[in-house]
Amino acid sequence: MSGFTPKAGSAGASRRQHLLEAAAALVISKGTARLTLDAVSEAAHVSKGGLLYYFDSKASLLEALVDDLTEQLQAQVSREAQSCANRGGSLEQARAYLRAVAQMGELPPCQQYAKALTAICTTDPDLVQRVQQRLNIRTRNGAARKTTVDADDLEALHLRLVADGLWLADLFGCYAIDAEQRGKLLERLGA
Repeated sequence: MSGFTPKAGSAGASRRQHLLEAAAALVISKGTARLTLDAVSEAAHVSKGGLLYYFDSKASLLEALVDDLTEQLQAQVSREAQSCANRGGSLEQARAYLRAVAQMGELPPCQQYAKALTAICTTDPDLVQRVQQRLNIRTRNGAARKTTVDADDLEALHLRLVADGLWLADLFGCYAIDAEQRGKLLERLGA
């Protein structure tokens, strides 16, 4: 068993959401390779038939999990954007993204769903495109090329790359970055 504990306030959540939370906790604690329908049903205390009602295969469970995790990330970025006088530009969105990622590293390990998203995408590259679509990430091949790049575009890219680096540093435990250091980093970057 993974030590799955539902997120605060999830007692009234739907069974489907409960199953997704159990699957995310399993991915975080054991990895995607060990994620099985049996393991999820056991961790969620739901019969396998109850699980199959919502997800008919591991692939459909992983697709739903990717959708749920990216939705959670988008919601956190939106909350961050609303908490500041966000003018809606790409630079402000990049600042909100950096703040959201910085906060993820402070969560207890069983709630670090960014880790689950990363683990899923590294073991199932077909789901990377699903994440890109859900997060509206423009890839080199899919982005309309601008003839000029302004300073705000470069700064937004810089902040997103810093956020992605922080995401990976948290994922692999590269640095012991405490809340105070995160705050100073955000302040220094104007986020």
